[in-house]
Amino acid sequence: MPSDYRDSSWYNTIANVPIDSPQKQQMQLEKAQKQIRYCYDNSPAYFKKKLDEYAIKPEDIKTWDDFRNLPILVNKEEERKSQEESSAKENHPFGMYVCASLEKVVLVTGTGGTTGTPTFTYIGTREDLEWYSEIMGRTYEWVGLKPGDTIANLFAMCMHAMGVMGWHTLISYGCRVIPIGAESGTERILRLIDATRPKCLYGTPPLLEHLIERCPDILNKAVGDLGIEILYGSGAPGAGIPSVRKKLEDAYGAKVFDAQVWWVSCDASEYYGMHHLAPDRIIYAEDLVDPETKKPLEIKDGVIGEGVLTFLGYQTKPFLKYSMGDLLQVFTEECPGCGFKGHRARIVGRADEMLMVKGANVYPTAVKNVINSFLPRVTGEMRIVLDKPGPAVDPPMKISVEQSGYLSEQELLQLKQEIEQKLRSQLEFRADVTLVPAETFERAGGVSAKGTLIEKSYEQGQKS
Repeated sequence: MPSDYRDSSWYNTIANVPIDSPQKQQMQLEKAQKQIRYCYDNSPAYFKKKLDEYAIKPEDIKTWDDFRNLPILVNKEEERKSQEESSAKENHPFGMYVCASLEKVVLVTGTGGTTGTPTFTYIGTREDLEWYSEIMGRTYEWVGLKPGDTIANLFAMCMHAMGVMGWHTLISYGCRVIPIGAESGTERILRLIDATRPKCLYGTPPLLEHLIERCPDILNKAVGDLGIEILYGSGAPGAGIPSVRKKLEDAYGAKVFDAQVWWVSCDASEYYGMHHLAPDRIIYAEDLVDPETKKPLEIKDGVIGEGVLTFLGYQTKPFLKYSMGDLLQVFTEECPGCGFKGHRARIVGRADEMLMVKGANVYPTAVKNVINSFLPRVTGEMRIVLDKPGPAVDPPMKISVEQSGYLSEQELLQLKQEIEQKLRSQLEFRADVTLVPAETFERAGGVSAKGTLIEKSYEQGQKS
């Protein structure tokens, strides 16, 4: 992180403050109280109704513990149902907990909707766009972007939040944005990068990985020859997986940052999680619950739990005690890499993707980290193959791994054994690894560009 940002007011007075600071908690509590009151008064059909069902009034939230003990009020499934209800009753698809007048809404974006109707999670007024620009601008400062820098935006422009919203916040920050979009396709993406020579690529890590493979075929050069200095990875696992991070750094010769709107990793040689830069605007890793009981967890160094998201000072469709389904590991000690005193977190996986093999909790991202440690004998592409719905998986867990294509039969057998042994020693489960030819799996190059690590073979059987 450039040293001049250590002198900025938001860094010293808001972000670089220990998580258990009484002043920080009081500031967050006061803002949360205002947000709860706003949502209660402006969303009678959703937030007021929800809180009334629990016999909770805004004025009941007097302490930090009162806030932590509030139940989860929204999740993805609730949001989808709310959208269906608003489409039927209100003649708009944005959900019943919209708190601002639709006449003032200028931002409409959300998920890619590749499996059905998108969830319009991210919509906002002009003031909300300024809200996003402020907190995302802090991450741009942190990674070393300057006004006037050229940024290639590779997020999908059709619906992905980081596509349209990222484009707006980068322009507000003063960058020159090349709005390429994941939907442009691999060849056009690479040719536009080659033509515009951006300082930074802004996209999902699976897509950034995919470009490593395709660049020599399309441009007759390696991605390292494109002059990229910064990779800003978000929206999918990868930049926070040490082996993937190293793969990206080595291939591009660039600094790799793991980011998610309000938090971002530092540029230390090791990965120490994402640093929370906007605790004055967002409560997330400070509010963890047990994934099963949904009861608050004590926030201490290394704790793992389900993150519950609350926006502070947001108008249109606020996140208020919203579970995104992410499992976070929170770190409260000072960052060994950069000295950051605020809290950090890494995304361990999704609560609905956690698998259990004979009592061992297994996260797909952790499996990918092990697989990538075998580069270049493997491509890094893999799939966990499930023949029935999880989370329980009968051992051995089936995993298909792309091999690089130049190994003998004896070398392939040795590679299979090595991968299985390393998975057992590091992740404590028994695997059955099948090595498949390179380019077997579909790459992340479409609208979502997120990639997948799980293949549900049982669903294919149902469809047939």
